[in-house]
Amino acid sequence: MTSRRITLVTNELRGSRPVGGIGTGTTFLALALARMGHDVEILHFGTPPTRAIDPEWGRIYASAGIRVRFVSGSDETVEPRYFARMPETADALRADPPDILITQDTAAPAYVALRLRQLGLGFENTLFVVVCYGTRLWIKDVSRMVRVFPYLLGVSALEGASLELADIVVSPSKYVVEWMQQQGWRLPSRTLVIPYLSRSAATGEQQPRTAVADGRVERIAFFGRLEERKGLKPFAAGLNALEPELLQRIELEFLGAPTRAWPPERITALLSDTARAALRRISFATDLDQPEVLERLGRAGTLAVMPSLGETFGNAVYECLERGIPFIASNAGATPELIAPDDHRRVLFEPTAKGVAVALRCALSDADALRPARPAFDAHGAYERWAEVVGSAQPPRRQPAAGRPAVDVVVVRRGAEDELARCLSALRRQNYPNINVTVVDSGEREAGLEAGAAPYVVFLDEQDEPAEDFVATLVHAQAVSGADVVTSGLRLRSSPRQHLFLGDPGGLGLLSNSYGTPALIRRSLIDGLGTPWPVEGDSDWPLLAGLHLAGAHIVSIPMPLLTRTDPPGSLEQHPADALLVLGRHEQALPGQLRPLARLAAGLAAGDAQGSVAPTDGRGIRQLAQRVRRHLGR
Repeated sequence: MTSRRITLVTNELRGSRPVGGIGTGTTFLALALARMGHDVEILHFGTPPTRAIDPEWGRIYASAGIRVRFVSGSDETVEPRYFARMPETADALRADPPDILITQDTAAPAYVALRLRQLGLGFENTLFVVVCYGTRLWIKDVSRMVRVFPYLLGVSALEGASLELADIVVSPSKYVVEWMQQQGWRLPSRTLVIPYLSRSAATGEQQPRTAVADGRVERIAFFGRLEERKGLKPFAAGLNALEPELLQRIELEFLGAPTRAWPPERITALLSDTARAALRRISFATDLDQPEVLERLGRAGTLAVMPSLGETFGNAVYECLERGIPFIASNAGATPELIAPDDHRRVLFEPTAKGVAVALRCALSDADALRPARPAFDAHGAYERWAEVVGSAQPPRRQPAAGRPAVDVVVVRRGAEDELARCLSALRRQNYPNINVTVVDSGEREAGLEAGAAPYVVFLDEQDEPAEDFVATLVHAQAVSGADVVTSGLRLRSSPRQHLFLGDPGGLGLLSNSYGTPALIRRSLIDGLGTPWPVEGDSDWPLLAGLHLAGAHIVSIPMPLLTRTDPPGSLEQHPADALLVLGRHEQALPGQLRPLARLAAGLAAGDAQGSVAPTDGRGIRQLAQRVRRHLGR
């Protein structure tokens, strides 16, 4: 096998806290790839640990030849905050691009690198593999949390785009693939189902198995991160429903990483007075590493309970199956795929209070409850599948960009002659030869559009200062991607910071210009620039919203190519402009849904007329609350 240079991008790692399923999966995958003979590096983009990596894990990484590197921070703020750490991660990778980049889906850390590769702006020789651990939207869904804020919508858009831009997507279960397809994400043709690697499969070292024990359950161990998504509430409610005599000889232990939301006192308070009085003992062990936890679960008479509301895979169940640890578990999500079908009836239950109560009552009354379940898979087969993925895959060949179409650049003059001179000087320094520049007065963009005939047009403001490769980069990205509109990131002068855009923002386009500005636009798609009333701020916002709703393909280069003073348009800054955008959405909606857009537009207008627009995001929340109140009447 040819040795490849492989980088794994993660925000979790064994030996560095905090750590969960992502850290476990990434660590064992790295060990497996190193064992295959590849040159492996782990690039950690999370917050650097306050202390060095645990010595034992440091020794394991060093002996396997795995390097661990932390992404350096930046003094420049990146907004919106769902883009945070992505530019720095891309910069760290660009310094020495690997042959294969393997990244998590959660938080889309490699989005910037993936988008740059798609637009022909780097990483052309790197194969991108995205491993599914659970997107933020999936976590919201499985946690049964209804409230969705703009930040989550932004992260979800980036996660979906990362999956679509990948060369290969590796999911641990069929369940996750089906969930992603239900979101409408266009997954690559090479979307594979490969179970996570266990420690023994990764290292080749045989893990000790728990001796099969006879007798009855003496200890119930909640096994999993101490959070609501792992089923704490139905678990406690199920225990409360049991007859006290079943609990009198039982010890209850919680084994899992702690969370701020669920300290031991709050978890204990979920248990009824009757249950607490009946149990022999209640204890918490929240600071143990994986081997220590598994050792505790292997004690005679222990039954692990995993009542999770949903799992992309089920690492806890996987570890119990590998070690022969007796358990019962929720049937939600991917867990049933791990367990032999003949054992489903005996060890799986619904993640409800009733389901937990029935399962525990059976386990505490059954002398056969400690018989281990059997796996439905060959754990070592995952190692072979990964060897095939990294051993044969090559990055796709992309056609070089061709042609240098003419571009009309329309600059709007607003009266600041120094700023206009700076903008025109920057345009004269462009390294793209086929540019026609027209200067028009404020409110005359239509005249500027009519003055030219180039197939592409860019609208600038006198305050804009484009980089020397501004037009050339936009044109190159358009030629490679075939997009109808290409935007780029900004560098803002006021409170110096970087502002990046989604390109295709979905519903977020109602709240702010998340499409991008400035924009290279295919002229043939522009059917006039008129609006019912003059745009107060960002003129590109209503224009791009209309083009997007009409079916235009918009992509945004995730790097700043232009410096300006004013931020992109938003509901808080210019409510009247937001009304123009809402009007475009209303026109695009089916007739039966148009009243909802009209209601939202009316509420936004009321906010604009009745109060000063807040700048801390409260306006968006208040608007949403008022919409919900009206819909509930």
